[in-house]
Amino acid sequence: MHSAKVELERCFLCSIDSAKAYVSYNEYTLDPGSEMHQYMLNLFAKNYDNISSKKASFSGDSFISQILPENVDGFDAFVDVVADEIHTLVQEAVDLPSGSGLFLWATVEEQPIIAFFKLNYQNKFTCLVSDDGKEVSWEKVYRLLPAYTQNDYDYFYINIFDRKVWMSDTVCHIELESFNYMSDRILHIEKLDRSEKEVVSVIRDAAVSAIEECYKKEAPSKVFEYRNIIADAALDYDVIKPVEVEKKLFADNEDAAKVYRQKLKERDIPADKPQPVSKKTQRQLQKKQKIVTESGIEILVPIEFLEDSEVFEYKQDELGHVSITINDTNGTLK
Repeated sequence: MHSAKVELERCFLCSIDSAKAYVSYNEYTLDPGSEMHQYMLNLFAKNYDNISSKKASFSGDSFISQILPENVDGFDAFVDVVADEIHTLVQEAVDLPSGSGLFLWATVEEQPIIAFFKLNYQNKFTCLVSDDGKEVSWEKVYRLLPAYTQNDYDYFYINIFDRKVWMSDTVCHIELESFNYMSDRILHIEKLDRSEKEVVSVIRDAAVSAIEECYKKEAPSKVFEYRNIIADAALDYDVIKPVEVEKKLFADNEDAAKVYRQKLKERDIPADKPQPVSKKTQRQLQKKQKIVTESGIEILVPIEFLEDSEVFEYKQDELGHVSITINDTNGTLK
């Protein structure tokens, strides 16, 4: 998402310090055009459509619904509840660092969105030069905030109208228990759905496993056929239908289709349920296929050439080793 699509309306900052008896927070007056405002916009936009986010829906009688404000004017009460919850958790957990909390109320394409970021403190050295320029030294600086590109933070987003929530998948530990703290302890969500990235990965692994078990010499070309099928489906329909992948990929091999269905069942992916994919995933599926040789040589192949026998020839021996012949000899070194 581009930050230009995000309109920030209210902002609260808080200090989440396990050494303190209580959490401190206050509203920050937004200053469009400032570096701080741009940082918030970039942080919000970068993670808004993160395909690694865990997802869930919530009902009208859920904990989230009980604390959600009716409008932006009631944002204070929401901040108070969540800030207190996370401060208590940081005191209890053994692996949650202190940090600063950022609460944002924003509008994205006419939808009200609440976002929260727990920005983990950074301890780094800074270089100091004396006034006369004769002495250089280093000094440790504490409680620095991460750049929005560093990913050293956790987050959640709430779409108020659609009753949907998505969040980072950071696990913390209290005694012998481990859990996603955003869902289990902050928002009290009973069940999280897999991230978009995980779903695509499970479908890919199921298809490749079926190919490896049921095809021999044709295995390399079938893997590349799968890549084309799934990339085209995502681009044309904005969803991946596992059952349609099966029909197109394994129409010639019922044994492979059975293995594919079983692998999906083992990972709790319904074959008949369409899996939505974002523009980001579509772009990734349209990218080049990386082929890595046994000696570590990497070859990037445009998707459209994977099954072109005039360009590539693949042979697989009984041990599953694949040899590749490149017939395009008019290349250049870059």
